Amino acid sequence: MIHSATSNTDDLILNVDHVWKMYCRNLKLSMRYGVQDLAREVLGKGRDRTQADLRPGEFCAVKDAHFQVRSGECLAMLGPNGAGKSSMLKLINGLLKPDAGAITIRGSVGAMIELGTGFNPILSGRENVYVNGSILGISKSEIDKRFEEVVEFAELGHVIDTPIMTYSTGMKMRLGFSIGANLRPKLLLIDEVLAVGDVGFRMKCFAHLRKLVEDGVCIILVTHAVGMLSRVATRSIVFDQGSIIHNGDLETGCVVYEETMGASDRISGKSQMPSSTTATGTAIKSTTITNQNGVATREFETGEDILVKIEVQSDSALDDLNLVAALWSPVHGRIASMSTANQNVTFSASADSTIAVTLRFKQVPLLLGAYHFNVSLYGPVPTEFYHRLTGVGNFRIIGPPTCSLGRGINGIVKINHQWKIG
Repeated sequence: MIHSATSNTDDLILNVDHVWKMYCRNLKLSMRYGVQDLAREVLGKGRDRTQADLRPGEFCAVKDAHFQVRSGECLAMLGPNGAGKSSMLKLINGLLKPDAGAITIRGSVGAMIELGTGFNPILSGRENVYVNGSILGISKSEIDKRFEEVVEFAELGHVIDTPIMTYSTGMKMRLGFSIGANLRPKLLLIDEVLAVGDVGFRMKCFAHLRKLVEDGVCIILVTHAVGMLSRVATRSIVFDQGSIIHNGDLETGCVVYEETMGASDRISGKSQMPSSTTATGTAIKSTTITNQNGVATREFETGEDILVKIEVQSDSALDDLNLVAALWSPVHGRIASMSTANQNVTFSASADSTIAVTLRFKQVPLLLGAYHFNVSLYGPVPTEFYHRLTGVGNFRIIGPPTCSLGRGINGIVKINHQWKIG
């Protein structure tokens, strides 16, 4: 259930208390279950339902979600598609009812989801500001007080009294963002709407969101654009298959999110290539990541050495073997590709042998994120393909923190550079 709290004893704005939400993929079964659940509630027999109570065709979209958000926090909600983020937002916004658990909110809730889709096309921009404000539960006097801020922020003063149907898509999105951001609900929900307008207007939006956080507004931000999060987010939670797998600092959350993206790709079988039958019994046996001291680990800092130890096993004698290691990010795609042939390094295998090959990255320039390798084994020519392993040698860069506010470094790699005046 969803409660509206009135106590001002602390700065807690949102409390999600062990919430569950089930869906049914079969339409007929879903309608039947809905009627059954409604009848139980009318008869006073309704009860909390968890994973143990799943009925045929049902699955858990949200599993035992538990977190809190306080005044002046911006929580980034991350996860791959289908992880449960949108369902959680709808539960918080009151569009869905939890099957178990409770959601307590203190203050008004504003939502910026699919900006501009809720505007009445025949009404003017001015009239739509008041309509949308009333939907947010904001009084007319409060809208009067902030109306000029809304119009000025959206930069639409010259068309505010013309029908919305005459606005471009970008203009409607700007007005929608301005309404949600300037009418100042206590809790603001933002779902994938950070690409609003041109670069200048986006920077303006981020600056305004930071100001809202400083003024005590609580923001929940859902986006796949993790590079932008450091502009405004203060912490993160990561969903995967309905469950929260991280609830803490932003940097670690971004890394965990990238790892879930990589795991999703591997589970779905993306980029898989079957072994060639050209050389039966010749294959890459294993790939191990170690630090410069040879200790197996998965966590590094930018600038450390990383060793990739690859073992090749062969049942037959082969000459002039070549390894190719492609470095991948689940979010950014292929970053680099390296081969033994490029450095004139080749190796041979005798029958029933195992060969160890080491790839060393000196002072790796990678920034925060999760990474893995696709490793391929070839013969003397590129067409002589033997074997490939994808999504192996997983590791993460855990520090130092990045910053996208113009006061630090951000992106995929740290480039050695020097500034000079004059």
